[in-house]
Amino acid sequence: MPFVSIEGIDGSGKTTQVQLLCSALEAVGKNVIRTKEPDGGWLGLEVRAMLTKENRSLSRIEELLLLSASRYDHVRSVVRPAVKAGNWVVSDRFVDSTFAFQAYGDEDLTALFNAVTPLVVGDSLPDFTFVLDLPEQEAIGRRSGRADLGGDPAEAIRDFRAIRSGLLEAARLWPDRCRVVDARGKETEIAARIWEELESGF
Repeated sequence: MPFVSIEGIDGSGKTTQVQLLCSALEAVGKNVIRTKEPDGGWLGLEVRAMLTKENRSLSRIEELLLLSASRYDHVRSVVRPAVKAGNWVVSDRFVDSTFAFQAYGDEDLTALFNAVTPLVVGDSLPDFTFVLDLPEQEAIGRRSGRADLGGDPAEAIRDFRAIRSGLLEAARLWPDRCRVVDARGKETEIAARIWEELESGF
């Protein structure tokens, strides 16, 4: 059964599109497990608590390793069992977020990401990854209108331009599973773009 991940900078509409895709899949009779990172699995909850702690001071390498550890548990305890049972899995963020947030732009961190990721996910990479692309200023504008910032104080100081570049680079590096989707416009229009790509099987 397919495993789908949806990526994008904060404010790009990931969570909404995950919800809409899950509903669309269920409407055509698919059993769907919805998950997210780093929350997926018990270890992910602990890692999120560390990452979202006020006044935290973690280096990018510490973040990369923590996220990889939580992903290892996520894959073993959530993703693989769900796929094996015949369910679709739709994840809000996966490996490409770690590449864009923690590794992109640094040769040593990129080398570490490339070495660790195959050991962490094995053959459980997504079948389809949708990168929601949105100009950073528009994403910042959407974010400023949100009452809830997801409990992560780091959102306020993130370099959206660099992260967007990292996600687009991930799509360039792994074109067999990644598609860039224009995240401008109405939520239903974006959902239709994703569904069209999914139906075509790339």
